[in-house]
This record gives sequence, structure tokens and C-alpha cells, in this order.
Amino acid sequence: MAYNSLMDIRSLTAVQKNRLNLSLRPVFIGQLLFIDTLENPAFHYNNGTFEIVIEANEGITPHFVTQYAKKYSREIFIYYEDYISLSSKLKNDLTKLTRSLSIGDVKKNGIKHTNLLSMQMGNLYKDPFNDELLTSQFQNSKNLGTLLLNHKDIQRSIYQNISKSHYHFTLTQPLLSSLLLLGFFQSIKLFNDKEIEGLFLTSYFKDIGMSFIPREKFELSHLSEFDKKLFAEHADNSMQILDGRAPLTQTQLNLIKNHHYLNYKLQSLAKNKKVKNSDEFITGIESTFISAMDILTAMIHPRPYRDAVAGFQALELLKKVIADDYPHEFRALVFFLKNFLSK
Repeated sequence: MAYNSLMDIRSLTAVQKNRLNLSLRPVFIGQLLFIDTLENPAFHYNNGTFEIVIEANEGITPHFVTQYAKKYSREIFIYYEDYISLSSKLKNDLTKLTRSLSIGDVKKNGIKHTNLLSMQMGNLYKDPFNDELLTSQFQNSKNLGTLLLNHKDIQRSIYQNISKSHYHFTLTQPLLSSLLLLGFFQSIKLFNDKEIEGLFLTSYFKDIGMSFIPREKFELSHLSEFDKKLFAEHADNSMQILDGRAPLTQTQLNLIKNHHYLNYKLQSLAKNKKVKNSDEFITGIESTFISAMDILTAMIHPRPYRDAVAGFQALELLKKVIADDYPHEFRALVFFLKNFLSK
């Protein structure tokens, strides 16, 4: 592979630089496994320089993908024309797999399906108002929920696979929290399968509003007041993106809008303020545990600016805002997580 072939943007005219930047799209390197070649060169971007790592029509192998990820990063830049072709191939492969999820090795199918789903969610974050892409993502996610409900034995394997993946945490976070939510609600038997599937989808799509936040903001340990406002608005943005475009009920949309409900309770406790339920929030068991799984998943997985927190520490924090209102369910959550995460 042409790792040493360089295109120094300092040698280009201003017009050429802008054209190159506008023509290129970042994609997860693993997506290249779905094609044999690209019609145009592909690049790695580093300190103002685009390095050509694949020449036009050069063969793509699993070895190249692995070595690129080790040497450079999880993202590679490809031309817009190749990006469109790759996105179409990914969507078609995902749809094809969805139709045969229960045929053959169900666990293997489920793992592959969640990998494809994560890659396509990355594309959806880049283009959240693409109706065709949103419809595809929603239907494929719905089919995954059905598979998980019918095959409890594969839930842990799929969770572990996503936990160990190299996707950006903005893609893994909503899926991991939704997998935990589905398994937990199935274990306590308060909801039927249709209701659980609906809550799984609600949880999975709740963070699509993060598509409005620049990627570099997610790497920061300290945010400006403007950045904090940007993050605080993502739940409301998620609801607005999905409203009228995804088959979600008004209750589901309200759950998405208010899915940081427990975060506000925790902030009140941190300021030694009395925690009160407000009419502004949906404060039932659905909202509580969608929010709880979101917090839990974020805490027990690492971020670029911090290490992961032990599970018992995350539960101790959640205990402060869950145990009084839902004592039986909180004990059930502890029991569920002890079994689900320890094996």
C-alpha cells in the first residue's frame, strides 16, 4: 500500500484545498471491508497533510484495514462519490442480513448485524435528515429488537462485542444502553414484548441530536458554557429530528426529549438541593430506567478524557436517585447487572 505517498496541502492553491476538503468524507475504516476497491484515492489526514494510503482502483484487503487502524486511526477519508457507493452497499448488506437474522447461526448474525448497524448510524449522524437512511436504520433496529427478545442467550455476546469495538463512543453508547434496557425490562416482566421493543427503539434513537455537535467536542474534559448548552440541547434536537419522520409515538418522543431526567436529579443532589419531581419531565419507570441505563453505560465505559468507573460505583450513584421511588426495581437492576456484566 502507498503509505509514503503524500499530498501536502501547503503546495495546493486555496481553491484546490477547499475543493479537496469539500470532496472528502470521513468513514470508519471497517466499512472498507465491504468493497474490493475505490474509484478514487483514499487519505489519512494528519497535521495539515493528506496522506494517500490507497491509490485509485487499488485492492482493499482485511490486512490493509487492520494495519491502517493500528498505524493511523479509526477514520479514513474518501471521495464523496465513493462515500455514496459505500453507504449504498452498507445499507443493502444490512437490509439483506436483516431479512435472514433468524436463519443459521443467530449469534453470529446478531453480532454482524449490530456492527453494520453501528456503521450506518455513523452515516446517519453525518446526514440526520436523510429520510431513506433514517427509515432503513429504524426498520433494521426494530428487527434487531425482535431478535434480541426472542433470543435472550445472545444478548450478552452482542453487548460484549459492541463494548470491545473501535466505533466512536457516540455510536456505541446508545446501543449499549438500549441493550441493557431491553434485557432488564425483559427480566422484570412488567412490560410485554411490543412495549419493550418500543422502549428499545426509543432509547437507541434518543441521542441522534448529537449529530449537531462537532466531533472534537466529545474529546474535551472541560466544556465552555456554550458547549454545555450545545450538549444540553441534544435531547430536544433528537426529538425534533425524529418527530414526523420516524414511527414513534408522542410518548416516545417525550421520553427522548426528557431522557436526561436523572442527570438533573443528580445535579440537584450535588448542589444539596431537595430533589423534586417536576411536571416538566416524564418521571415514570420508563423514563427513569432509560435515563439510568444511559448514565450507567457512560460511567462504566472509558472516554478519551477519563477512565471507566467500576460498576458498583455507578450503581451507588444511581441508588441515590432511584432506590426511594423504585426500591424493588433497583434491587432487580443490581441482580440483573451482576449476572449480565460479570460473565
